[in-house]
Amino acid sequence: MVTRFIGRHWWNRRLQVAGFLWLAFALGWVGAGTGRAVGPDGFRKLSPGVLTVIPPDTSARNALERSDILEITLGRSDRIWIPKQDPIGGTFVERAKNRALYRDIWCLEFAFKMPRLIDVDVPAPDLQMRRKRLWYLVYRVKNVGGIRPVVVQNGPVTSEKFEKPIRFLPHFVLESVEGLSPAEGATSYRAYLDRLVPSAVGPIRRREDPRIELFDSARMAATDIASGEERWGVAIWEDIDPRIDFFSIFVRGLSNAIRWREDPLAVFSKESVPGAQTEYALESLRLDFWRPGDERNEVDEEMQVGHAGLFESMSLGTKVLEAFGRPRLTKSTPADGLDQLGLSWRDLLEPVVAAGLEPVITAGAGGEIDRTVLSSLLPLEKVVKRLAAMKNPATRGPAVRNLLGDLGIQWLEELSRGLAAPLDPNQEVLRTASLKRIGVTPADLASQPLPALANVIHSLDAIGRKGVSQSDSRQAVAAAVFGPAARRLESLAEEIATARTLVVLNGLQLDRKKVEAGGPRAAFDAVRIEVAAEPDQAKRALLLQGLFGPQGPALYAAATAVHEGIDHAWVFRYENNAGEP
Repeated sequence: MVTRFIGRHWWNRRLQVAGFLWLAFALGWVGAGTGRAVGPDGFRKLSPGVLTVIPPDTSARNALERSDILEITLGRSDRIWIPKQDPIGGTFVERAKNRALYRDIWCLEFAFKMPRLIDVDVPAPDLQMRRKRLWYLVYRVKNVGGIRPVVVQNGPVTSEKFEKPIRFLPHFVLESVEGLSPAEGATSYRAYLDRLVPSAVGPIRRREDPRIELFDSARMAATDIASGEERWGVAIWEDIDPRIDFFSIFVRGLSNAIRWREDPLAVFSKESVPGAQTEYALESLRLDFWRPGDERNEVDEEMQVGHAGLFESMSLGTKVLEAFGRPRLTKSTPADGLDQLGLSWRDLLEPVVAAGLEPVITAGAGGEIDRTVLSSLLPLEKVVKRLAAMKNPATRGPAVRNLLGDLGIQWLEELSRGLAAPLDPNQEVLRTASLKRIGVTPADLASQPLPALANVIHSLDAIGRKGVSQSDSRQAVAAAVFGPAARRLESLAEEIATARTLVVLNGLQLDRKKVEAGGPRAAFDAVRIEVAAEPDQAKRALLLQGLFGPQGPALYAAATAVHEGIDHAWVFRYENNAGEP
């Protein structure tokens, strides 16, 4: 977790903020007394500075869209003809191209407080009340009207404001792409849908402000919001993985702005119904957050507003620091280990297949949406094959020790013993069936243990690359084959990736002591300078893969695309590709 590297900087920041607040009170910048804490309507105001207001997106771009009517331009291509006297733009098909589509656009003003945690009693499946930790976001929406395009013949298109009641149908999704275990790699998509927890609304209201009426998503959607009306609401999530440090909240329903695109599998014909093969996306508001706590000490007050690219830069910087610090823990010298094996860091690159960040969405029973991306075992397979090819068995131990340290030797021995260790009759049946599926016989294990181990690793990697639904199959087969030692597969894969990162880092002109003293952001910035100095795009991509794995180029692009300070964005996300902005 990246937070163990940033605690000192966070604490210094808290001290600076505390000092500023003390000075503010001393100089009278912050008013005291109860008179200033009550608004004109008699209700107590929320604490100053904690409410972030997002202006509504009433861009004229949303009110005017241009698009071809594909059911005509593609589905009725048989009607294409070139007139001899009339202009070609007057034909049936040509008139269906680049059509101007005007719409009235409204967007609610959205304001929010920092996400917080609360422990409340909620109903359990056994009809008993159970104490559960929930995440929630208190927000306020205001109907500020919208804009209407005004079309004048032979004149410019202008716009005018309008007012009308608006029905807000809230849809909140809390998402994270943070990898939380070695098996998941750098990124793993998780998402949690807003839940209706009636028993939590009261405690949240008493905690935040007992004088305001707080609507959950169901009550918020029940009635229109009148023009100029403000309404307070709360979004609630449960069963969120406490290890998450970086997350985004997507809010849909604030605007009626839409985008559309052709369905990738669309086939147009004369019988095509207009709009039937088109994908639509409503505008969503993206809010980025991060929290420096950990799963053992969740402190809600530590949640802070983040920005796009923060997770990526912190994650990559953390990987750099972990690689620099690993030899001190493992007593390894990866460059020497690769030389002894006759390998280079390029030989340990993982395949780039399916390395993108686009999630495949599946909803769990708790409302969460999960995607598990298993790390590749191919680099581990290459190392085992090279060990098997070494003619002098006495040289294998030093090579592994240099590459992975003493733990690497221990874990590799555990895997080898796990293949041959006796099991109880039921587990032995499972192992025999699994080895038969892989194509390894007991004779192979006895006569050629290392080649057999490489064969097993190769087969397990193939299972992991077949898709998300195969993750359990790979873990189940590994457990059946290796028994308790199966957990060492992912540990070895992670150690090899860290060793590769260190070898690549040692080839860069970095001040190691300065990088390690500066924290994740400084580490990323230092590497960024060296990467940017490589003019060849292909070599730069290879360098990023060596440093950060197959997702390195995508993570690096996200980390460098947005400058700090952009803490929200209006985006359009299609249902079959929710990970794209």
